[in-house]
Amino acid sequence: MRTIAHISDLHFGTEDPEIAAALLAELDGSSAPRPSLVAISGDLTQRARPSQFRAARAYLDRLPGPYLVVPGNHDVPLYDLVTRFIRPLSRYKKYITDRLMPIYGDPEIAVIGINTAHGFTIKDGRIGRDLASAVREALAGVDSSWKLLVAHHPFVLPPSADPSDLVDGAAEAIPILEDARVQVILTGHTHVTFSSDPAAFRSQDRAIIAANAGTCMSTRRRGEPNGYNFLTIDGEQISIEHRVWATDRFAVQTSKTYHRERGGDVIVRGPEVAAGR
Repeated sequence: MRTIAHISDLHFGTEDPEIAAALLAELDGSSAPRPSLVAISGDLTQRARPSQFRAARAYLDRLPGPYLVVPGNHDVPLYDLVTRFIRPLSRYKKYITDRLMPIYGDPEIAVIGINTAHGFTIKDGRIGRDLASAVREALAGVDSSWKLLVAHHPFVLPPSADPSDLVDGAAEAIPILEDARVQVILTGHTHVTFSSDPAAFRSQDRAIIAANAGTCMSTRRRGEPNGYNFLTIDGEQISIEHRVWATDRFAVQTSKTYHRERGGDVIVRGPEVAAGR
């Protein structure tokens, strides 16, 4: 069994200190079971300022276990146009990591991150065929039972979402990711939490689960409390809990469980929806 804490949109510079501390207590095992991996899907800072990156770096340094992190569009400077267009992720690389396609793997899970942020628009993201093919190549020799992708911009959206939030190139990338046997995509950006019905990505015999996380600690909320996703992968089953800030602690709001056919690498059935507790 493996567990993954999926957090997103930290936005240091607008963080709520109380919530940030409580989240860290969950991630380091002080107040909740420590996850096998922390997956961070971008927007570590509010305006890509050095002070904000230093705060994010200090927070990551306090995580006791492995983590995987990718940048978001807010990690690209907005007003420094020279940096924005010529070296958009230079500060991210300096303070966080220069690995833009990080990989975590063990016999049960393989998790790969990609960068969908760029400096040519204010908030849009993109994935080209070359990047999707690089994911397929990187996972080609990986025998892990479950394969997950982490990116900032969503690959699927709920009906009420702004279509511009969808990552550019999603339609072309999805078949390539299916060929790579990616079963779960973890994203952020919208500050709204959801996990898809597999039918959203349905092809003849495959499905991908898309799980989006809201902002885990920023005051820039969009109609829902701060929260994050907690994934439990056990054999042919994956459960996704949405944990939200409830006055003085995080608590489970909703949970979905997906069942994969035994022996079917990417066939997912479900979801079953459980009431929050």
